Amino acid sequence: MKNNNKNKTPAKTQSKKLIEQTVRNLVEAEITNLGYELWDIEYYNDGIEWLLDITIEKPETGISLDDCEKVTHAVNPIIDGADPIENSYSLAVSSPGLNRELKNSFHLDRYIEKEVTVKLFAKNDEIGNKTFNAILKEFTDENYKFEILPDNKEIVLTKKEVAHIYAYDEINI
Repeated sequence: MKNNNKNKTPAKTQSKKLIEQTVRNLVEAEITNLGYELWDIEYYNDGIEWLLDITIEKPETGISLDDCEKVTHAVNPIIDGADPIENSYSLAVSSPGLNRELKNSFHLDRYIEKEVTVKLFAKNDEIGNKTFNAILKEFTDENYKFEILPDNKEIVLTKKEVAHIYAYDEINI
C-alpha cells in the first residue's frame, strides 16, 4: 500500500521514533483484535523511498502472506485517516522471520532461558569473539546475563557492549 500525499514536507521534520510510536498507538489494538501480536514498527528510508514496516507475530502458528494482507487491509485506513506521516511512504506488513532481532524488553522476555546469538561492538577477550551463541539468562536496564554455549560459562555484559541479539525460531510443521 502506498500513501502518496505530494503536498507534504520531507520526513526530516518529524522524528522517526515519534512516528513509530504514533503508528503503534494507532494500530496496536486493531492488530491485537485480529489475533496477532505487534512485534515491531520501523520507519526508515531505504535509499529509494520511505518505508513504514509493521512486523506482526502469532507464536502458535506463525505468520502467512494471508495474515500480512489481512493486517494491511485493517491498519491502512486507520493510518491514512490519522495521517501521522508528513511525506509519502510505502506500508509493509511482515513477520519477524526465523532470524529475529530482539530489540526491547517485550522481545527479550520471550527469550529468557532460550538460545540467542549475540553480536558485540568489539571483540571480548573473555569470550574470544565478537559473535557467540548463548542462553539469555536475564537482563536489566544496564546489563545482560548470558550462559555461553557450549561451555556453560556465565557472563554479564553491559548494554553498551552488545550491538545486537538475535533469536532463531524453529519451524513447526
